[in-house]
Amino acid sequence: MYDALRDALGSDDFPVVESFDLPPQSARYSTIPPFLNESRVGAQIARRHSRLWFHQAEALAALGRGENVVLSTGTASGKSLVFQAFALHQVLSRPSSRVIVFYPLKALAADQLQGWREIGESVGLSADAIGRIDGSVPSVERDGILRRARIIVMTPDVCHAWLMSRLSMPIVKTFVHALSVLVLDEAHTLDGVFGSNFAFLARRLVAARNHLLRGDDQAPPLQIVAATATISKPGEHLKRLTGRVFSVIDEHADGAQRHERFVAHVASAEGEELQVAEEIQRRVLTASREGGFITFCDSRKGVEQLAIRSAMDEGNADDDPAVLPYRAGYAAEDRQQIEALLKSGRLRGVVSTSALELGIDLPHLRVGLNVGVPATRKAYRQRLGRIGRRAPGAFVVVAAPDVFRRYGTSFQEYHEMSVEPSHLYLDNRFMQFAHGRCLADELEALGAPPSLPAGVKWPPGFRDVHAAARPGADRPTEFDAVAELGGDTPQRSYPLRSVGEFSFQIKLNENTESLGEMTQAQALREAYPGAVYLHMARKYEVRAWHTSAFAPFIRVKPTAPNRSTRPRITTWINASVTRADLIDGHLLKGENGLLAECQMQITERVDGFVDGNDREHKYQELRQRNPNLRSRTRNFRTSGVVLCIDEPWFGRETSRRRISDSMREVFAHEYSVLPQDIGSAATRVSLRGVENIETRGRCVAVFDEVYGSLRLTERLYVEFAHILDRLDAAVEATCDSSDSTELAAVLSGVRKAFSTFTGGVSVVEPEPVPEGYEEVFTKGSRVCARQKGQIAEDVVIIQPTLMNGQLMYQVEASPRPGRPPVRRWISASDLEPSGEEWNYATWNRRTEAYEDPPDGES
Repeated sequence: MYDALRDALGSDDFPVVESFDLPPQSARYSTIPPFLNESRVGAQIARRHSRLWFHQAEALAALGRGENVVLSTGTASGKSLVFQAFALHQVLSRPSSRVIVFYPLKALAADQLQGWREIGESVGLSADAIGRIDGSVPSVERDGILRRARIIVMTPDVCHAWLMSRLSMPIVKTFVHALSVLVLDEAHTLDGVFGSNFAFLARRLVAARNHLLRGDDQAPPLQIVAATATISKPGEHLKRLTGRVFSVIDEHADGAQRHERFVAHVASAEGEELQVAEEIQRRVLTASREGGFITFCDSRKGVEQLAIRSAMDEGNADDDPAVLPYRAGYAAEDRQQIEALLKSGRLRGVVSTSALELGIDLPHLRVGLNVGVPATRKAYRQRLGRIGRRAPGAFVVVAAPDVFRRYGTSFQEYHEMSVEPSHLYLDNRFMQFAHGRCLADELEALGAPPSLPAGVKWPPGFRDVHAAARPGADRPTEFDAVAELGGDTPQRSYPLRSVGEFSFQIKLNENTESLGEMTQAQALREAYPGAVYLHMARKYEVRAWHTSAFAPFIRVKPTAPNRSTRPRITTWINASVTRADLIDGHLLKGENGLLAECQMQITERVDGFVDGNDREHKYQELRQRNPNLRSRTRNFRTSGVVLCIDEPWFGRETSRRRISDSMREVFAHEYSVLPQDIGSAATRVSLRGVENIETRGRCVAVFDEVYGSLRLTERLYVEFAHILDRLDAAVEATCDSSDSTELAAVLSGVRKAFSTFTGGVSVVEPEPVPEGYEEVFTKGSRVCARQKGQIAEDVVIIQPTLMNGQLMYQVEASPRPGRPPVRRWISASDLEPSGEEWNYATWNRRTEAYEDPPDGES
């Protein structure tokens, strides 16, 4: 397959923009650390390897000295041997010791279990001394595994949702008490939302262990060993992640042997990357029966579409397809079947999202394709590392011919750039509140004092938020929706991979097995009512969202293979530059504009869809025939950067859209932020708190797509001048296009306005609401009503009132066809601004009337 690809790229069918070779690397060796000879581990390693690669020996020696270690060397460099050897040595030397090995994905945990058991048996451990617990393992089997196993392969998700919710159980207490080693494999995945949540989980686990170890002076210290191939400043990241100091073994110590690899950028027309990748797949499948390939695509929908096309090319989609899709959200048995087919060679290739870029061992892969440029350099390094593990390999990026020049780089320069920093934002107050709820529940289960446990380095601000999250505490109203979502089992209600949002199961009906799952944000884009949802290279029609069910699910049914849809999504942004809403005082202002980082309220609403024939279908009309076909809304607080320029040319929507899209694209590429984690808008941006500047229709925004914000866009404000320089370089590199000429004109105007902005300016503060009055929604405002802590539906305000001192609203829901409008009372804390059809006014709490306070009243 490797030779077939090289031959294909040598023809005129696939124009190569740029290519280069990665040379092989000879191995460097060192001796096995002597402490391993105190158990059977040292002898077993000597029998298998006689010597260790240099970085392996260095990492094991540091672990033997009692240090925490992060091993940051290349893919396929034998990192697993390091933490396997150390974990096995610990449980053999001290039989009471227990080990948790965290893998970020269920598929990876299942894949690695066999390797763990093989090396465990080689040193005398029985198979059940090494167990696996993740979401694929039935709950009734988990206690038995926990009782028998000395090493548990586990996902962070099941540790959070299952283990930590059962700390009152003696079997769980016994295991946590004996915990002596934590292994964090693929540690680069522990960033963003997932990593920030994990940082709190790790601290809660340590707090539980510390409480259980009171008075036990014989217990060994807890050691942590982390492994990753792609992480920037690994020691700093692991310290923020766990609160502990780490010794770093990085690429300078890497002694692993490498095979040569060929890397190329193949040109495709804009928007035709999938078709070109399909052609390359067909060529190598036809020309060769040796080896396998993997094609990466960052779109779940793109993965399914390419797999469907490939199956049609082979003509055997329903029998034994040569190519299958693979992505997150599949049921465990489906993932395992695909992995087994791929490893056996019966499957020639797989089309995958990032779900297969981690360490699942597929050593026979010789060819890798990537549809478009990988979203991050971390992803690029991981995907490149899947190829050529046992023999020379090739990796091809299929993208527009000028795609790297747009960012002011070449492909080889992109390859040689260091990986980006890992994002952790532990100050997210909604995330802190969720973990405060979890910690309060765990301390109660352990019989521990309710105050914040000592001996753990908690993030700044967490002490106060934890106090507000405790039962009976006087919590701020901003946490009400998150508190309601948590219910009685916060560990199960607050998933690690999202903040403040639930996930939907995808089902044929309520009582059938789940086809998969997705977050509310994903559902709005992939499984909106009436959508064609793709799963395992088959098409389903979305029939309804069932948000009021005990476990929310989206109902689907099989549909015709030739159908396709895309959503109509409208975004509204309500931002403010008052002192309370600015972040770190980040405001630059001039006579005709401003740049600010501030708090924002985002409303995303899908109000219909477009079919494969480009016909628009609006829910306003569809719901007259089918009430399930109605708009769905996501409403969330976050932070972002807003740019306002009070100039006529910036009032043109095309100019604003050009600069907002370009800023978002270049910013995401420059700092390797995942594109799906940030959004941008050039219309429907409302900015309050501005004086002497016309903002309506003259603002753009780039914002975090994460509930509560991870401040991913902070650097856009801080390094705005650098982003403008990058945009200039992109314009210069693509100066022959009309799009580039238009962007150059807009960019010149933005740079001229930005040059007049200065800091240290005063902000307009809203007048305080006088005593006895309250700021409330006006009659007729259209807002969002929350149910079970989530956005449920749009409602219209009829009137406010006080009930037992609590502000309530009478609201009217949109009527279903043939039914009268439904009115009900709902708490003010369950209502959020939505879109732009709302407003505030002052309201007299005594007379319950909208009225302005008397002049001079304060």
